[in-house]
Amino acid sequence: MDRAAAFADATPLSFWLDDPAAPEPASPLVGRIRADLVIVGGGYTGLWAALLATQDDPSRHVVLLEGDRCGWAASGRNGGFCAASLTHGLSNGIERFPQEIAVLERLGRENLDAIESTIAGQGIECEFERTGELNVATEPHQVAWLREAEAQANEHGEHPHFMDRDELQADIHSPTYLAGLWDQEGCALVHPAKLAWGLRGACERAGVQIFEHSRVDGIEPDGPGAQAPILVRTAHGTVTTAKVVLATNAYPSPVKRLRKYVVPVYDYVLMTEPLTAEQQAAIGWARRQGIGSTGNQFLYFRPTADNRILFGGYDAVYYYGNRMGPALEQRKPIPFPPEPVRSIGINLTRWSMARADTHGGKRNLWLKALDKVGLGFDS
Repeated sequence: MDRAAAFADATPLSFWLDDPAAPEPASPLVGRIRADLVIVGGGYTGLWAALLATQDDPSRHVVLLEGDRCGWAASGRNGGFCAASLTHGLSNGIERFPQEIAVLERLGRENLDAIESTIAGQGIECEFERTGELNVATEPHQVAWLREAEAQANEHGEHPHFMDRDELQADIHSPTYLAGLWDQEGCALVHPAKLAWGLRGACERAGVQIFEHSRVDGIEPDGPGAQAPILVRTAHGTVTTAKVVLATNAYPSPVKRLRKYVVPVYDYVLMTEPLTAEQQAAIGWARRQGIGSTGNQFLYFRPTADNRILFGGYDAVYYYGNRMGPALEQRKPIPFPPEPVRSIGINLTRWSMARADTHGGKRNLWLKALDKVGLGFDS
């Protein structure tokens, strides 16, 4: 196969964001205004916070400031898996929060139900499909991992469906899949950019004042004393407020002391052309589950509403200098070390996980050391 020819017509941009359904940009903030609440960041966290704040109190004046366009970054360019788990999987949650895992699992399911209800109630057209997530084994040792995950789920009142090779091959015709564990209710597929744009519209209808291309340059007291209001500054305007929600995700927080707790990591995503009817029949996949592989450096796959296939993952790409748990104290994370130790540690962990995937899941001394002190490298 000529790989260069296969990618000759590929376009290096986000498929989700390259859509005529994208709304017109909002105006930037100019001048000085007041608000009851300012939200910094127009991704999912910021948009949901704004919507919930206005639903809680319709008289509350909420201002949302976004440095670019709402949903333009991670919220609008991810794989489109909307999972119930708040801990990136049950086993990860049990390891880190054993006493709280039952509550966390319940809240996660309630949260996914509420997302689905809000999408329907707000009339958000984001191609929401609650088809579940199928974890697949591609190596013999991973079949045992899936059986262990099934038993663990059953112990906690969940009942995913285990699929042996024959059942899985009848559903999805991939010769590499040896077994699968299907959580039929705990995940939905969405068009991530349309979800962000739909939330932006719901916020505007609720009275949220949204300013785009308004990067926050600083947050400081607006006067003397502990009870002074907060001044939020952008390049061309300011907002005086009583409260601020920081929703910048992996981007540098305007509060500098928070930056050392966040590392931005990239992975890869490709989108195919729409499949023909013959291609779809050859693949199967009629139940349209989201699929994730079981390795440490996992891959994920999903169909789209127009019958393309998105696939991505495996590598976790970190750029030097942050370019873009017994370790906890009051749930406060350990700060990542400075460069060059940060880059060395992250890349050593990536190499070690890839090696484990090709050696029967056996973890080397570096990964065992991370396990011992309660540190993880979960995506």
